[in-house]
Amino acid sequence: MRVIFFGSSAFAVPSLLEIGRAHDVIAVYTQADRPAGRGLKLTPTPVRIAAAGAGMPVFTPEKLDAALCEAAAVLAPDVLVTASYGKILPRALLNVPALGALNVHPSLLPQYRGATPIQAALRDGLSATGVSIIWMSERMDAGDIALAETVAINPDDDFESLHDRLAQVSAGLLRSALGALAAGTLGRVAQDETKATFTRPIAKDDLRLALDDASRSVNVVRSLSPKPGAWLEVGGQRVKVLQARTEDGAHDALAAPGDLLSLDGDGPLIACRSGALRLLRVVPAGKPPMRGADFARSLR
Repeated sequence: MRVIFFGSSAFAVPSLLEIGRAHDVIAVYTQADRPAGRGLKLTPTPVRIAAAGAGMPVFTPEKLDAALCEAAAVLAPDVLVTASYGKILPRALLNVPALGALNVHPSLLPQYRGATPIQAALRDGLSATGVSIIWMSERMDAGDIALAETVAINPDDDFESLHDRLAQVSAGLLRSALGALAAGTLGRVAQDETKATFTRPIAKDDLRLALDDASRSVNVVRSLSPKPGAWLEVGGQRVKVLQARTEDGAHDALAAPGDLLSLDGDGPLIACRSGALRLLRVVPAGKPPMRGADFARSLR
């Protein structure tokens, strides 16, 4: 089939390349280059880099306006596909393809609509999440479900590991969806709006560990590791936490959340309102990542 692809982040790259192996990707739309890194150098999206490497035509429009819709219509696509694009496609664009528009979303919809479903599943301590392929609508992540697949969340998963696994599952599921679409057999099941939950972009204030409950703090660390990273203050310095675990046993009942309880063992032990948090891998300010035990020795 003739496919127009909309995507930006690294999550979308496996889906784009998988489509390219089986179909004719006639255009790839991605977000414009943005400043990145300490030097704020203009940097292309991972999708732009992958598409260019595969010889696919790439476009970086600032607006999804009438002119873009007309240009897309001239290409006569069979289907539009979006995956982690960052913008909602207007109705005029959704009406362009002959067979429909599909979106890849890394959750079992209607749970976790919005920008951060992978982080939300980890933060909430789920044992499973999944991928949904939906028929696109003008409402965010609200279209009818075409296909879905459950994916287990391992106890040691963080954002990076779960993100990469879901990206690969998405590519395979999208391949199946496009095959069914071409054959005229792709299903369509409306989402149950009463079960819809929503996520939002990660804000700066979300990165500081609240230390209310040790188990929840571990899950927050997982959801933000390795980037952008949760943080707290230890020994008077700001420390990014990449890996942590809860610690059983009796602790100082008079300790306040954030107090340093111990520098022994695998890393600093930090008091929470409920339980305690052992820091296993950290990034002290201005330093490279290190084991918690090494950081504890530096504090001693």
